[in-house]
Amino acid sequence: MKIPLARADYDRSVAREARMRTVNYYFETNPVLTEDGAALISRPGLRRWLSVGNGPINTVYSQPGSFDDALFVLSENDLYRVDVDGSVTLIIASLAASSSTTPLAIAATGRIGETPEYLFFSRGSTLYIYMEDGYALGSLVGTPVNGDVVRLGDVYYQFTNGSLTAGAPAGTLANPWLVRLGVSGLQSFQNLQSAINQDGIPGTDYTPTLSQNTAAQAIAATGGELRVRASTAGTAGNSIVTTETGGLTWGAATLQGGGAPTVSPVQTPDDVGVIGLAYIASHVVVLPAQNEGLNGRFYWIEPGETVIDPINFATAERSPDPASNVIVFSDQFWLPGQDTTEVWYFTGVPDAPVLRLQGIAFDYGTIPGTAVRVRDSMMIVDSDGGVFQVTAGALKPVAPPDIQQRIREAYQLEQFNT
Repeated sequence: MKIPLARADYDRSVAREARMRTVNYYFETNPVLTEDGAALISRPGLRRWLSVGNGPINTVYSQPGSFDDALFVLSENDLYRVDVDGSVTLIIASLAASSSTTPLAIAATGRIGETPEYLFFSRGSTLYIYMEDGYALGSLVGTPVNGDVVRLGDVYYQFTNGSLTAGAPAGTLANPWLVRLGVSGLQSFQNLQSAINQDGIPGTDYTPTLSQNTAAQAIAATGGELRVRASTAGTAGNSIVTTETGGLTWGAATLQGGGAPTVSPVQTPDDVGVIGLAYIASHVVVLPAQNEGLNGRFYWIEPGETVIDPINFATAERSPDPASNVIVFSDQFWLPGQDTTEVWYFTGVPDAPVLRLQGIAFDYGTIPGTAVRVRDSMMIVDSDGGVFQVTAGALKPVAPPDIQQRIREAYQLEQFNT
């Protein structure tokens, strides 16, 4: 009696035909079998190599050439580093997520001269940076008032609600640089951040002749805190002096933690969450949580930098649909969206650093989290369950109807339960 072999999962409920399942097998021509000339070959299983955390394992990531080829593993809500010798180190516990199903966005940079490699990661909310030879850090907390003086390294700053040029300010103890006292603690700390980094409006936010602090830089400002770091990674930053007067308080008399592995938050424009990260052309592309006003927008971090300049952004041009991820493909990065997919690249031209690749855009949206790069092509799954291979600007369907049916049913069930 001849028993037919199912070459793939088959399900046609509309026709009321029997369902045939092929689990963990793939079809292959076999000339030895004269009846069918085919065989079902078992797919290789997985072998346990290492236990990391309590599980389940949600994400594994590595970037050859960065962090000595270490593997980064998200086990449940804890992020670990696994070195090539098998040693496991906890990087951050209870990593915040916008929801329990939010995937980990992660990207590692390479070393650029004396600038160490960085690991950026987020689960839809706070963006973090990890370094194995970290910068010395400090935190100034409180609410600034008129007359408060802050020392960072050898430079002094004083908050004032008066003239920003009174008393010949020079950044010294006797004549500190003057910083505009804002109408709120947040605005005051933002003005101090601008003064330290010299990236605000001279004569409005701080003394017009002020010079940039070369010892340290401010990395984030909130209503009650200003976070700063040394300009150079390593232990040398631990000697940078931090003092204050009035109601403000530094955590210590100097910056701390330089030279040790560190994890610290990265301020994002308007404190938006981050859902996608990618490293390309020495830049880090940052995709913020998409909503009205941000759909299709992405930011980028300049080579060697650890902060996002709010003016470094662009927005998908062809359609206002929200993007779900950022995928590096060749020397381009792709933005799969709800209804369309766009392709962008870095130009190397300062006046137009990023541009959309003209002539390549697809009227295919993707199910969030399903767009992946596979060697020299990209795989996307649309909301109808269609699976497409993208190669050299062309789409090729690769999933048979039965697989599309299963994907479509799974996606519809997920949407119903959301």
